[in-house]
Amino acid sequence: MWVQFLLVTLLASQTYWRFDVDPVGRLPVGWETRGSSDRPVYSIREEAGGNRYLSAESQSSDVQVGVEIEGSARELPILSWRWRVRELPRGGDERDTRTMDSAASVYAVFGSRLLPRILKYVWSTSAPSGATFNHPNSGRMVIIVVSNGSGSLGQWQSVSRDLVADYKKAFGTSPPNLIGIGLKTDSDSTRTSAEADYDDLRLTPR
Repeated sequence: MWVQFLLVTLLASQTYWRFDVDPVGRLPVGWETRGSSDRPVYSIREEAGGNRYLSAESQSSDVQVGVEIEGSARELPILSWRWRVRELPRGGDERDTRTMDSAASVYAVFGSRLLPRILKYVWSTSAPSGATFNHPNSGRMVIIVVSNGSGSLGQWQSVSRDLVADYKKAFGTSPPNLIGIGLKTDSDSTRTSAEADYDDLRLTPR
């Protein structure tokens, strides 16, 4: 499922990606994309005050960016991040493959690269906040709607999720090893556009 991402070994206390030392205008060091687009979707940007973050701009594209990791979700079960949606894909709804676009999404990938199981956290255009459902075409991915709609467009939002608890609820068992973290802003299904920003991704103990 993943191309050859740089292997990142989880630290004993925490692993995080702040993007502050990554070059502006490029992908974060060690992260790679999967999918194709007429122009780059993801790049590091810097805002007032010097904070750098990963920006995503999708024009009818379906491109994911990710980093491969190796470690136990039971040791570092808390996944947190900040995200900011600037434009929602019009008509996007993750419950239907014909409209399955998300303004922002964060993936936690578990198990094997051949047959992974995935938790996908989304900021949805239409699906209600708090909803949890299987990918329309696969029982190996569970989608969790964290944020919804346009009420907080342009504002950074902080999210913290317990991967072990979410995995048990989604798949009925304890999670295997965590093997990847991914991000995705897409708008190919609706043939529209979407824009979002990501920052301060962390894996930490409880």
